[in-house]
Amino acid sequence: MKKIISLILLITINFYYSQSVHEGINYQLSTTGTRGEYLKYSEIQGSPYLNKDFAIAKAACCKEVLPMRYDMYADQIEYQKGGMVYILSKQEPYTKIIFKDSNTTLALENVDKKNSDLKYFVILIDGENSLLKKVSCVIEKSSDTTPLNRNPVGYSAKDSKNAVFKMITPVYYLKTANGINEVKDKGNVLDIFPDKVNELNAFFKSNKIKFNKEESLIKLVTFINSLT
Repeated sequence: MKKIISLILLITINFYYSQSVHEGINYQLSTTGTRGEYLKYSEIQGSPYLNKDFAIAKAACCKEVLPMRYDMYADQIEYQKGGMVYILSKQEPYTKIIFKDSNTTLALENVDKKNSDLKYFVILIDGENSLLKKVSCVIEKSSDTTPLNRNPVGYSAKDSKNAVFKMITPVYYLKTANGINEVKDKGNVLDIFPDKVNELNAFFKSNKIKFNKEESLIKLVTFINSLT
């Protein structure tokens, strides 16, 4: 079985410092205490990818266009180049990835004030006030609803039996000039925009906004941007 090869590679055209994996590999999430045991993506039902197939995409900072796909479980972007698959480095200047055919754009953002971890978010509205959606998945045993530990240390081959990738409920965020906040409810939105309370109260009165519905939040943020 082929193994993931981690390396630091300088690519002179646009992309650099990425992990390399052989094309067609069965991804290993981790080794375990027992020699030769791995948890492999191929042994888990479903898919960890936003779109399973590679699609033409590019980093907004760069000219080069490459086949890419987003791994929701690992929160990383893979791209193909020269018959190999690489993992795009999560750092400047690769902070915005544009998938051309689907019109999907991913942005690297830090929404947790307690740490500096960067995560990918789908941009639903890109403007003075942006609406972001966090999509992710977990590995669940199909016989119950208990997710396996997201920390892959200690996974074993037997863990993949009857395991499935399962999408979890998306979380929505508002990115404003003052930072990034999770969108929770009406009161939460009014707190984010204290200077627009009157306009927003009037909007909420005439519009039934469901804060767990993407189309409602797009309508809300579109209205907010119309006020500025």
